[in-house]
Amino acid sequence: MDKPARLSWRVQNATNDVADLEIYGVIGDPWDGTTSSEFNSTLRAIKASRINFLFNSPGGYVSDGLAMYNALLGHKAEKVGYVEGSADSAASFVFQAMDKRVIAKNASMFIHRAQGLAMGDEEDALALHNILKEATVNIASIYADRAGGTVEDWVTAMSAMPERGTLYRGQAAVDAGLADEVGIYVQNIATGRVAALNDTPPAPELDIRLIPPLATGYKPPLPADFTRLLKENLNGKRN
Repeated sequence: MDKPARLSWRVQNATNDVADLEIYGVIGDPWDGTTSSEFNSTLRAIKASRINFLFNSPGGYVSDGLAMYNALLGHKAEKVGYVEGSADSAASFVFQAMDKRVIAKNASMFIHRAQGLAMGDEEDALALHNILKEATVNIASIYADRAGGTVEDWVTAMSAMPERGTLYRGQAAVDAGLADEVGIYVQNIATGRVAALNDTPPAPELDIRLIPPLATGYKPPLPADFTRLLKENLNGKRN
């Protein structure tokens, strides 16, 4: 059975200077996002000196997020991240690998304790409890390393009630140290976006042809006609 259409990465470096890469969908989910293996292979193939990362992700699997985070730290390019919608859960700590972190004023980040499901007896539940507790502290250390504060401070923020976590929107993320500034991504026309759905057909090429005016029976107005045409348009007249 073939997998359904999902996000695939298509790198198109128009220059050696800048590339754009979207981090959209569920991190680590091959059915509704992208895996760390695919992302890291794509990342290492980019030779641009600067990479813009566009975030809109609900998060995903911790292990995949950590693999992406460490691959980003190891890449030599200048990394500029933009949260366009949300960078929640695992996406929020992947975002901390950026050299410069920008969040839109109406975009958000949500941080929370590590989560998981257990099936079995009380020993299985206890084992999962210990795994999740250690994972929470590890994630909190990433926030502390980049944003400041203590690991304990960030564990508290990840445990805040009643949401069982903390939402930071726009400037609040900057104030917390999870982003550097509020702003938006302005696309570089020369490079364009480099990620697309694999079931999206390529855009057709524009067919621009000059048609001689006289071939269509159209005669351009003389300069003396400009005033008359302007008045007719302002008065709502049409030929």
